[in-house]
Amino acid sequence: MAADRDDQTDIRTAASVRAALGLEGEHLALWTDRLAAIPEPVAPAELPAGPELETLLERLGVPEIDRPEIAALRREVTAPGSPLRWLLDRAAAEVIADRGRLNYDPVPDLPLELGAAGRYFHAFVFLAAVPSVRAYHAELGVGDEVSWSSLADLGNKVDVYRRTFGVGGFDKQVWMNLPFRGVLYRLGRLQFNLGSHPDGEPGLGVHIPEGGAMDPESCDASFARSAGFFQQFFPEYFRGEGKDGIRVSCHSWLLDPQLAEYLPEQSNILRFQRRFSRPESEPWRQHEPDEKGLTQGDRGIVEFVFRRMVTTPEEIAALPAHSRLERAVLAHLADGKHWQGGHGYVMVGNGSTAR
Repeated sequence: MAADRDDQTDIRTAASVRAALGLEGEHLALWTDRLAAIPEPVAPAELPAGPELETLLERLGVPEIDRPEIAALRREVTAPGSPLRWLLDRAAAEVIADRGRLNYDPVPDLPLELGAAGRYFHAFVFLAAVPSVRAYHAELGVGDEVSWSSLADLGNKVDVYRRTFGVGGFDKQVWMNLPFRGVLYRLGRLQFNLGSHPDGEPGLGVHIPEGGAMDPESCDASFARSAGFFQQFFPEYFRGEGKDGIRVSCHSWLLDPQLAEYLPEQSNILRFQRRFSRPESEPWRQHEPDEKGLTQGDRGIVEFVFRRMVTTPEEIAALPAHSRLERAVLAHLADGKHWQGGHGYVMVGNGSTAR
C-alpha cells in the first residue's frame, strides 16, 4: 500500500519515491532511476489552472466528463515536495528534452492503488509539455491547425481509457511521446510519424486514428498532403540521389489479409489494404498463442474494435457483436483461427500517389 501522498517528506532519491508511492517491479525501478539521472536543477513542471486549464483540455480534445476530475487532481499531482511532484517534474523534463528524438524509452503505468492521480498521472506530464512542443512547431513553421490536431490525440486516448475500463485515466504514454516530441503529425484523416525502416532508410509511418470514415477520398488527401508537409518541414527525409519519394510503412491489424475472408471487396478497410505492397523479404511475424490460447494479434484487434481488454477466449466469446467487422472478428476466433495483423509499404512524393 502506498504511503500517504499528502506527506510533505523531502523526496530526494528514486528509492524514496518508490517507497512513498509503493512502486514495485523492474520497469518502475528502471524508469525512476532514469528520471533520477536527469541533471539538477530540474525545472519545475508548469501546469495551467482554472479557466486556462479548462481551455487547454478542451483544445486537446479531452472529453467533458474527464475535465473536472483532471482539474481537481492538479493540486495533488503538483503538491510541492511530494513524490508525485518529483515524478512529474522529471517526466515532463524528459519529454521536453527529447523533442525531435525518434527513439524513446519505456514509460510504465503507475499502480492502480494510487487511484485517480495514478491513472491520470501521465496525462499531466503531457499537459506540462504543451508549451515546449508548441514552440517547436512554431520554430519549424507548422501551423496551428496541424499542431493542435496532432496534440489532440491526447484527448482521444483519455476517451479510449474510459470506454475500455469504465473509469477516467490515461495509459497511452508511450504512444503519446510521438506527437509531444514533435515527430508525429495528423494531416486530415491520417497520422504520420518520422522514423526509419528495417533497412535503415529514413521513412514515415502511417496510422489511422479513431473518428470518421476511412473513405478513399479522405485517405488520398492525407497521403497527398503528407508528401508536401514532410518535404517542407523535414526535407532531409527526401534527400539522396535518385530518390523518387519517401517510403511510408503501416503495421496494423487493419492490414491483416484474413479480413478479406469476411469483408466486402469495396469496404474501406480492404481498399485501404490494397494501397500497400507487402515485400516477401520482410514477412510479417506470426504470433504464437499464449497459455490462454490467444495471440498478440487476437488481443490487439479485440482491443481496437471492441475497446475491451481480454485475457481468455471465453471473455471474447461473450462480447456483443453489432457491426460486420465485430462479427468477423468473433467468427474468426470462434473457428479456432488467430488474427496476426499485417504490414506494408507505399511511396509518396515526387509523383507517387499512394493509391
